[in-house]
Amino acid sequence: MSEPEISGIIASCLTPFDRDGRIDYEALHREIDYIVDACAPGAIAIAAGEESEYTMLSSEDRRELMRRGAEMATGRIPVILGISHPAAERAVELADYAKGVGADVAHLLLPIRLWGGDPDRDELLGYVEEIAAHSPLPVLVSHNRGPGGDPGIPALARIAELPNVSYVAETSGDITKISRLVEHIAERGTAKLFTTPESLLINLTLGGAGAAMPPPAAFVGSQVVRAFREGHMERAIEWQRILGLFPNRWARYGAPPVMKAAMRHLGIDLGRPLPPYAPVAKWDDVAIGQFLEEVGLKEVGEDSPPPQPGTLGPARLRTDLLRA
Repeated sequence: MSEPEISGIIASCLTPFDRDGRIDYEALHREIDYIVDACAPGAIAIAAGEESEYTMLSSEDRRELMRRGAEMATGRIPVILGISHPAAERAVELADYAKGVGADVAHLLLPIRLWGGDPDRDELLGYVEEIAAHSPLPVLVSHNRGPGGDPGIPALARIAELPNVSYVAETSGDITKISRLVEHIAERGTAKLFTTPESLLINLTLGGAGAAMPPPAAFVGSQVVRAFREGHMERAIEWQRILGLFPNRWARYGAPPVMKAAMRHLGIDLGRPLPPYAPVAKWDDVAIGQFLEEVGLKEVGEDSPPPQPGTLGPARLRTDLLRA
C-alpha cells in the first residue's frame, strides 16, 4: 500500500468548541489554515490524538469532524484521521470511513484492557495486526501512556514490523527508550518514529522522523526541523529550548487547555475544553501570553509591559538565532 512521505512535524489539530459545546467549524478552518500556512508540518492529524477530545464526541459528531476537517485540509497537506476504538472491528470501520473522506493515514491508539491494565504482547499484536490488515490506509500506531497501553521496546519494535504499520508515535519522553527504538525501528526501516515536543531534536539527531504536537507548539517544532535540516544546530537548539518549557511548564492542565489558551493569544479562539474539564486559570493564561511574548511568538500587547528576558522563557535565549 502506498504511503505518504511524512517527516518533521505532525500537527495534531485541536477541536474548537463554541459556548454551547458544539464543534466550531469556522474556528477549525482558521486553525487548519494556521497549521498549513504558518507551521508547514509534514502532515496534519484531525480527530486523532487525545488532545483532539474525540472521546468526548458522539459517533456522528466524530465522523462529521473527520469529514469536514479532511475537506479543509485535503490537497494542501497529508491528512491523518483518527480511527482509535477498543474494538478492532469498529476501528476498521472508521478506517474505511477515513479513506472515503480523503485521509492518507489512519491514526490508532494502542489500547488498554477495558477493565484496566496493559494487554500482553500477543493481545496487543493481535489487535494491531487485525486492524492494519483490513485498513485501506497505512496506519500510524500511537503510544500514549494513560489513556492507552504502554508496551515495552520489544513489543513496539514487533508492532512496527507488522504489514501496513508505517509510522509509530512514542510519547514517553524517555531518552533511553527513544534511543533504542530508533535502532529497532527507524534504523531498520520498519516504520518512521515520531516522538513528543521535548524530545524532537534528540529524535532527529538520532535518526528518527520527527514529533507530533498541537499548535502553536507545531510552529516552534517546525523551526527546529528547518534549522536541523539546514545544518544550523545552534538555531535548532534555541528553538528546542522553547519546547522544553512549552507546554510542560503548565503540564498539570494537560495539552488542550494550554494550547487553546496559546492559540487565543495568537488570535485564533478555539474555545475551551469540553466540560467538566476547565480552561487554564486566569493567572496562568496571562503567564502563557507573556511567555509567547518573551520568546517572540506574539507581539507585546499595547497595555502590557515587555516581559523581562528569562522570567518565563529560557534564560539568555539567543533571539538573534530565532530570527535567522
